[in-house]
Amino acid sequence: MDRREEFLQQAGKIIGGDNVVSLDSSQGYLDPYPLNPGRTPWPGVRPANTEEVQALVKLASELEIPLWVFSCGKNLGYGGPEPRDSGMVALDLSRMKRIIAVDDRLCYAVVEPGVTFFELFEYIKERGLKVWMSVPALGWGSVMGNMLDRGYGMTPHGDHVKQLCGMDVVLPDGELVRTGMGAMEGTDLGPLFQGGFGPTLDGLFTQSNLGVVTQVGLWLQPAPNTYVNGDIAVDNEEDLPELIDILTTLRREEIIQNNALCGNVVRAATMRGNRASFWDGEGSIPDWRLEEMRREFGLGQWNAKFALYGDRALCERRLEIINERIAEIPGARVAARFYSGADGLALQHEDISALDRNQLAGVPTLKPLSTVGWAAENGGHIDAAPIIPARGEEVYAFYKEAKRLYAKHGFDLYIGYHLYPRHMVHVTMIFFERGNEEMLGRARALYSELLEVARAKGYAPYRSHVDYMDRIADGFDFNNHALRRLQEKIKDALDPAGIIAPGKQGVWPERHRENRSSAPEALTLG
Repeated sequence: MDRREEFLQQAGKIIGGDNVVSLDSSQGYLDPYPLNPGRTPWPGVRPANTEEVQALVKLASELEIPLWVFSCGKNLGYGGPEPRDSGMVALDLSRMKRIIAVDDRLCYAVVEPGVTFFELFEYIKERGLKVWMSVPALGWGSVMGNMLDRGYGMTPHGDHVKQLCGMDVVLPDGELVRTGMGAMEGTDLGPLFQGGFGPTLDGLFTQSNLGVVTQVGLWLQPAPNTYVNGDIAVDNEEDLPELIDILTTLRREEIIQNNALCGNVVRAATMRGNRASFWDGEGSIPDWRLEEMRREFGLGQWNAKFALYGDRALCERRLEIINERIAEIPGARVAARFYSGADGLALQHEDISALDRNQLAGVPTLKPLSTVGWAAENGGHIDAAPIIPARGEEVYAFYKEAKRLYAKHGFDLYIGYHLYPRHMVHVTMIFFERGNEEMLGRARALYSELLEVARAKGYAPYRSHVDYMDRIADGFDFNNHALRRLQEKIKDALDPAGIIAPGKQGVWPERHRENRSSAPEALTLG
């Protein structure tokens, strides 16, 4: 009997047969937007609680079955729920849906991995709790999973991993560990203080294959008295460096309180229809047509969104400063909408219902999902998102390189920059038609060249599609890859059998290191 089959049979006795996805099931786990289509669906197991996770991990260790771990598997554009190779079984934590606590006095929550942004939002709204959460582009994914993979949203708490405070972790031997102050019995300090006593361990389990996280604490934002939704439009492509410098300076000075988003005309068009609605020619949409589209939409070549929160008078003064700074760019325009609670009371989510699920106010949505149909009705995408310094001239130089490469390979350059005080996430998306091998070949070539250009400049993505994890990890090469060698030492110490997500972020256990695969025969990806 195949060891995976034996594992799945025994797993059924732990979690129930209905929660096992068999080797021959057509309902197995696959990347919904595959860059390399044609793979067979992966088997998996779906535990309901931490105790079942412990039992499954112990069983996997005994049978030496590697587990590919995810919370909900909704990190689309990065591989979704699909394991790295054919030797693995998916460990799907989406049934673990407990919201253990939400405290609107000290502003924190404690959740399990299956809790989605929609579910936490509705929990808060139904109880009238005076806290706002931060949400990513799509609200159907795991709050915990997004945080552990260093995802981001658009409120002051938008750098999600920085809001992490304490966790429960099942180690590869099945032992349960609670980190930080929560390691004491009889305390509620776990989600309140990010340190602890001794070395801080939470970071070891972000983008990690050292254990299975089954619970996290996270910080929330107090519901503000006033919320301001702001837009900036800049008409000229060459004004991007000045716009970036102004916005990131305002963020460093805490005038703008969230990480602003800056998009181009293609990004705006993807929210208004498919490509054929605007251009039916070959290759990238030409600049002259983008200028026509900009005018048709009533937008700029660059369109930024920002938000302000808190006391109304402070918001008004912050907006004055923003207007003064943006006026330095010829023709730039600022628009802002104020939302305030009655008699200075904290805004509740129903007060901003007119915003139609606005992410800057921490309201989850699925609206951006429509962009997947840009290239074709049967569309997919991969995200290319290197981290680069928040210096306008560097941003513009890399933008020009990306624009050249997109034109070379015949794709439309989608820009959705996320601007932080000192760095920015240079988000570009590659939209393609699923199953169209000619287009997929061009998409793979474009993504590879983007990685090469980024690495040559000292940039790298902050997270990766599973097919490219080894390649990106190879770029972290200081002192003969000293970082990876340290990560491997920790991996071998905690997980000598190499059962927890081997190869995640390019970190392999010793027994799989030579082939970089957990499959019986090495499988080449990407």
